[in-house]
Amino acid sequence: MNEKISPEALEVMKTRKLGEGARWAVYQNMALDSANCGHLQFLAVGPEQSHTTPPEQYPADTQAGLGWRYRFVGWADMASGEVVKL
Repeated sequence: MNEKISPEALEVMKTRKLGEGARWAVYQNMALDSANCGHLQFLAVGPEQSHTTPPEQYPADTQAGLGWRYRFVGWADMASGEVVKL
């Protein structure tokens, strides 16, 4: 069974206009020692986005960013509200 995306995150993603050929990549916190282990983050990927293909790990926001904890696990299915795992 695929994991559900929170209704709040799904609503934000649905309001963004990504352009043709773009979609939402899903990243999950895989650090077992993290209080947020399992937490999901989303990254718009496509021709008009910063990333045309999903990077292996979530891009870090700061020099000491936590992007390394978040690994690419699949795609957001906007119709079902689920993560389609690879």
